[in-house]
Amino acid sequence: MRVRPMLVRLLLSLGLGAAMSANAATFVVTRADDPVPGGCLTGDCSLREAINAAAITPGADTIVLAAGLYSVTRGELAVSGDVSIEGAGSASTRIVGSGTSVLLRSTALSTMTLRGMQLASDLLAAFGDGGSVVLRDILVADTATSVGLDSGTGFASIRIDESRIAGKLICLGTSGNCSAADSEFGEVLVSGEQMTLTLDRVEVAGTASEFGVAFQSNGTATIRDSTIRNQPSPLRLNPVGGARGDPVLVQRTRFIGNRGPMLGSRDGMVTLEDVEFRDNIVGNDYLSAPAVLFAQSGPEWRINRALFVGNRGGGGGTIDGAVVGVIAGGNLVMTNVTFADNTFRTGVVGGIGHAIGVRAGTTESTIAWIFHATLRRASSLTPTTVGSLLSIRGSAANVRVYNSLVDGTCAISEGGAMFQAVGNIESTGFTCGMNSTINQLGVPASALTIGSLANHGGFTRTFLPAAGSALIGNASPTWCPFTFGIDQRRYVRPTSWVGCDVGAVEAGAVSDLLFADDFE
Repeated sequence: MRVRPMLVRLLLSLGLGAAMSANAATFVVTRADDPVPGGCLTGDCSLREAINAAAITPGADTIVLAAGLYSVTRGELAVSGDVSIEGAGSASTRIVGSGTSVLLRSTALSTMTLRGMQLASDLLAAFGDGGSVVLRDILVADTATSVGLDSGTGFASIRIDESRIAGKLICLGTSGNCSAADSEFGEVLVSGEQMTLTLDRVEVAGTASEFGVAFQSNGTATIRDSTIRNQPSPLRLNPVGGARGDPVLVQRTRFIGNRGPMLGSRDGMVTLEDVEFRDNIVGNDYLSAPAVLFAQSGPEWRINRALFVGNRGGGGGTIDGAVVGVIAGGNLVMTNVTFADNTFRTGVVGGIGHAIGVRAGTTESTIAWIFHATLRRASSLTPTTVGSLLSIRGSAANVRVYNSLVDGTCAISEGGAMFQAVGNIESTGFTCGMNSTINQLGVPASALTIGSLANHGGFTRTFLPAAGSALIGNASPTWCPFTFGIDQRRYVRPTSWVGCDVGAVEAGAVSDLLFADDFE
């Protein structure tokens, strides 16, 4: 029902508007120690006493902390009801726990908001059970301290904004929502049957020992406009039980300097759009793994509009693919992607597939489909390096390449083959087993004229075909629609599909975005 403005003014004039908020109270903390609790008196009120007073006051209450250091020495602070604790800013107000218990906890079915403070404790800094926790302008500088949510058996949520948590963000429970924006974390762990994760404009970086973002749930995960860097494994996806998971979506996100690949066994769709994988070099824990993606049975990986550059993988022996490895049962489809300057890390012997390796065996179908890719071997490799771009092993490998530039070599063995290849350009050899009647083979490097990797618009750098390039207008129109009508930069390809260009970039195209700076 809509309330007329005149009626609102009448209610206020009668004093009824004040009654609506009369149950809310504000408590000002005036002492920094943690004495035996008494009453929260004017001029004599500790943080614990203020929290206790708020618990017995109906309505949404506010606790005010001035700048300074506040010590918690009598165990956890348990917040009940709807309570907001307001500090003077994360650079000014600090709460220090004893390190022997949880510092702050929201009790069941309660709502706790923390704003403008630094938290220091050896254990969890915030905890929610069946209610909600909101953190804004919070600093947790100790990497050993975690901030988190435990939803118990009910639904609960945690929201973190404009904060820096040097340790872990942990979200556990049966069902709940874990979300953050404009914040920094050392690690993110979500575990529970129907937990969801939403990260916007977040950086996950630090000294993690296992992962950057680990999502062990059948719920939905969304990561946007973020960076995951310097992690042992930047994205790990695992199931709970045998159920198929809801979609995972990663958009406009960069993976930089990580020491191991994305991986997982969770059934479900994983879509990465407008992403960059740069300077990821496998560490000692992943010596036999690719640098960016290890696709195995379970996830259905879909990578659209991506740059893979400067990555150095492990491998050799049982694992092929320095950057992307697809093994038995793996399912990977890539569209509008660029690979440049990728190879194996120093010390790898016998590695093949310096960009992509598919190893399928003879029974379990393994999918690796590539549409409109620009694949260029690393300059450190010679034109005769075996498998400088792609390797295919096993008769169960379902490898298809369409409208792509393969500027390097393939290595095909153990019954493997290119299942289908149409509209491609292979430069400069004949190593990929493509049909010469529907592909251009042996094209000299001088005919490519695509310049160097540079900013030609879009989220990532690309190679742009110059006038006269063999890539321009030579793609198969049958497979052009599989790029969703755009190239890697989100520039529009010909609507008739005739005259579509080979590779990830369409020369002479214009952006499909509303603004020149790619803002939508």
